[in-house]
Amino acid sequence: MKAVRVDADGSVSVVEMPTPRIGPGEALLRTRVAGICGSDLIDWYVRMKAGTILGHEIAGEIVEVGPGVAPFSPGDRVVPHHHAPCLECQACRAGRFVHCSEWRSSRLDPGGMADLVRIPEGNLARDTRKVPEGLSDEEASLTEPLATVVKAFRRAAFEPGQSLLVVGLGTAGQLAVRLARAKGASRVAGADPVVSRAELARASGADEVFEAGAGGSGELARRSAGRLYDVVFVCPGRIEAMREAAGLVAPGGTLLLFTMSGPQEIWTLSPFDLYFREVRIVPSYSCGPDDTRDSLDLLASRRVPVANLVTHRFPIDRAPEAFARAKDPNGSLKVVITF
Repeated sequence: MKAVRVDADGSVSVVEMPTPRIGPGEALLRTRVAGICGSDLIDWYVRMKAGTILGHEIAGEIVEVGPGVAPFSPGDRVVPHHHAPCLECQACRAGRFVHCSEWRSSRLDPGGMADLVRIPEGNLARDTRKVPEGLSDEEASLTEPLATVVKAFRRAAFEPGQSLLVVGLGTAGQLAVRLARAKGASRVAGADPVVSRAELARASGADEVFEAGAGGSGELARRSAGRLYDVVFVCPGRIEAMREAAGLVAPGGTLLLFTMSGPQEIWTLSPFDLYFREVRIVPSYSCGPDDTRDSLDLLASRRVPVANLVTHRFPIDRAPEAFARAKDPNGSLKVVITF
């Protein structure tokens, strides 16, 4: 079978590898769609995965199940999460699933960007869901990306009637705009220097969009014209974006950090300012089974529509081309690999 591997220099290649063998409690999935995640485009992060098979935003069809698999059968369309918690440890009982040691050690075999994928027992039993009728494979592949945004909103304690600014209008940013609308936000704004993404955010329901980045130049603050927001959702993992966005958080509001910075980057800030403005800084990493469930419900009900977020589709043989396209934000948003 074919799979997409990341090489030591951060480039990707299509390789041949044996079909995974399943055991009791496991299932074999034929992948239909695999999205390219923004994290797959961060050079330093991808190089850490050298030699592995990429892909975790996937939807497909079960073709084989092992002994003891009751809820799933061949022919079922499903979305598996690439990590699954034990649901029994202290972290799980507190709802902090990403800090469960089993969550961190579990993974799809060999990875999502492969013709066939083994879903381990824990992943199958604890964070794999059937795709509702009427939801396409392409839409279903956005379950995991939306789930990460659902979790981020929960960590930020976002409430109806609050205002939101989204800095960076890639896939996660567009989903944040749409989720905020579904949750009854009072005002939604977005910021991105890429014209096509700014236009899509307007179509997604943003009240105002600044065609500006957050590069430390102060341009974002000038374009905001003094408006502040209850929650500022920062998609880029760049210190200058975080620093500039922090100045647009309303007193008592939340700076929500959605993407990790590089491990060597340092952000110096003034606790004095944070103290008197009572600004919370909240990071949000990945998602858990509750977020997957809520995400799929939002997709199935069309409260968060996603059909127009996919801009480019490439067969697996053209995976290097797909990654090159995904790295160019002009005219592209979600790029997927089809099988």
